[in-house]
Amino acid sequence: MVDKDMFQSMLLDEFYKQMPDDFVLSVKDVFKENDTKMTGININREGSSGGCVLYVENLYDRYQHGEDLSSMVSDIMSEVSKSEIYSMDMGSFTRDDMLAHTSFRMANKFTNQLRLSDVPTRDVPGMTDIVIYPVYEVNVGTRHGSVLVTNSMLESNHISVAEIHAAAESNTERRMTIVPLEERLMGMINVDAMPEGFESPFLVSYDREAMGDEASVLGAPKVLASLKEPYYVIPSSTHELLFLPKTFESSVENLQHLVSEVNAEVLDAKDVLSNNVYELDQGRFITHEAGAGLSKHFVQE
Repeated sequence: MVDKDMFQSMLLDEFYKQMPDDFVLSVKDVFKENDTKMTGININREGSSGGCVLYVENLYDRYQHGEDLSSMVSDIMSEVSKSEIYSMDMGSFTRDDMLAHTSFRMANKFTNQLRLSDVPTRDVPGMTDIVIYPVYEVNVGTRHGSVLVTNSMLESNHISVAEIHAAAESNTERRMTIVPLEERLMGMINVDAMPEGFESPFLVSYDREAMGDEASVLGAPKVLASLKEPYYVIPSSTHELLFLPKTFESSVENLQHLVSEVNAEVLDAKDVLSNNVYELDQGRFITHEAGAGLSKHFVQE
């Protein structure tokens, strides 16, 4: 039986056999969400600022399920070779374009310390465990990709931390809104109405341009301030937030139990945003810490 280390050696040999002369390959440990360590293989044209990152663990799983190694590598190289984004030079990532296409993402600050160590993060006021970080969304032809904005990227493009944060906030506010959960579900399943009897008190964050990153509404204070009555904010995952009117549920402990249960039993570890429950009142956050009861609140000043 081929173990993972042996597979990695075989995989690299196969890439070196099939790679054109103008391509380079590097291998390094990559820390994903929640500091999960994976072995990344970066492939790109020599002198290019882009690259294709593959994970040995994912390819090993495909191999174990019967996929031929040579065919796997051939398919990967075919896609990488014709990708426009990987032939771009550094001049293509301009200051103006970065400022125009950078928006916020959210992560748990304690489980992502290594991954975000060289990123200009910003705390979410009033929250104890969530951090904002900027992502540059690159669009080249039909290709789309998100690039983590690092301090070195800012330096090379003569952009200050204050400028990138201001741009990310403005771009996020342009994209984000908060809608009734019923409306969101109808859009997802393409129907004009939900089944008779379906009612939900929840609102949900919605990104008009990038489904899947909708918890980034936390980087859009003007959007949050549009909610006039007090809400509990439920961190359903890093991909979206739920908003529940305080008049609907009086027990924070019940909500904390629900959040902790979903995080432990339903979500992948990388998708967990927080075990806390938050309160939003006139644009200001209060953190109800999991396990701390209601006695310890952190309020935005």
